[in-house]
Amino acid sequence: SIETVDTMKQILVICDGMADSPVERLNGKTPLQAAETPALDFLAANGRCGSLRTVPEGHYPGSETAILTILGYAPDELPSGRGPLEATGLGIDVSPDDTVMRYAVSDPSLLLNGNADLRHTLEHKFPDLKFHSLSETSGICIIPGGCRLSDIHAEGIAFWSGDTSRTYEPFVSRHPQFSRPVVIGAVPLLKGMAYSIQAEWIRPEGATGDCDTAYRAKCDAAVAALQDHDIVILHIEACDYASHKMDVNSKLNAIRNIDREIIGPLMKKLCDGEDFAIAVMSDHPSLCEKGCHSADSVPFLLYYHGIEKDETNMFSEEEAATGNLESISDIYRQ
Repeated sequence: SIETVDTMKQILVICDGMADSPVERLNGKTPLQAAETPALDFLAANGRCGSLRTVPEGHYPGSETAILTILGYAPDELPSGRGPLEATGLGIDVSPDDTVMRYAVSDPSLLLNGNADLRHTLEHKFPDLKFHSLSETSGICIIPGGCRLSDIHAEGIAFWSGDTSRTYEPFVSRHPQFSRPVVIGAVPLLKGMAYSIQAEWIRPEGATGDCDTAYRAKCDAAVAALQDHDIVILHIEACDYASHKMDVNSKLNAIRNIDREIIGPLMKKLCDGEDFAIAVMSDHPSLCEKGCHSADSVPFLLYYHGIEKDETNMFSEEEAATGNLESISDIYRQ
C-alpha cells in the first residue's frame, strides 16, 4: 500500500511531452532513456514509479486533456478542445455560446507582412470571426454562436481543437488537503487552466514555452512558492516543443536541462533536509519521429523522505512500468 503523505507540501513537475517512443537514430532508445538524467534516476531508484494513462478513451491526446486528468478531473469533465482555456489565458472574454478554435496557417502568401496583416487577412476572409495570435503562424479564433462550423474552412488554414467555455470545479474541492495551489509555467493554456481551477498563476522571468526557457528560474520560483502554497504545479513545455519540431537533439537537451536545472536542485533541497514530496511525470508522449502526440501511457514517480521504495532503478517509460504506483491518486493520497 502507498504510505500517507499527511499534510506534506508537494511539487508536481509536469514535463510536457517528455515521454516518447523508441527513436531509430537513438539506437531504439527513447529520448528519456538516451539522455543523462542522474537526478531523475536517483528519485526513481529511491522512490516509487508507475505508468499512467492520462488520456481517457475517446479523447484527443492534448495537454488540456492530459493535464486536467493529472489534476484529478474525470473524463466527462474534460474539454473537447483547448481553445477556451487559451482564451482565458490570454485574458479574452468569451460568450458561453461562442466556440473557440485553434488555427494554423501554412500558406506562405498569408504570412508575408507579419501578424497584424495576417489577422486582417483572416478577418477579411471570415468577417464574423475574431482572431488572436499565439505565434507567427497560429492562434485562436472566436466563432460566435449560430455560425456554422462547416463554413469555417479555407485553403492554407487549418482549424481544430474547438470547444465552448465550461466551468471547472476548483482544484481545492478535489484535493482539500492542498488549500493553496499555484501553477508555474509560460504558455497561455496553463495560465487559462490555472485561472479556471482557481489556482494562482506565476510566470517566471525568462520562461518562454520553448527550449530556451529559463529552467533554473522556474525551479527557483517553485521553491519560493512552497513558502506560501501547499502544492506547486510546475509545467515545462520544452520537450513538447522539440518533439513538434521533430528535433531529437533539442529534446535530449531539454531533458538534460530539466534534470540538471530543475530536478537536481529540488533533490538537493530534499537532501539538505527540506520536507516536501516531489512527483515528476510527462502529461502525454510527444513523438520526435512523427511530430505529434500519442495517447500511450506515461511514466511518473513519487519521492519523499521515508517513502518505501519499489524495485525501479531508473526513470524511463519501460522501467517505470515495473513500479508499483498505479494511479494519479497515489501522489495526492493523504
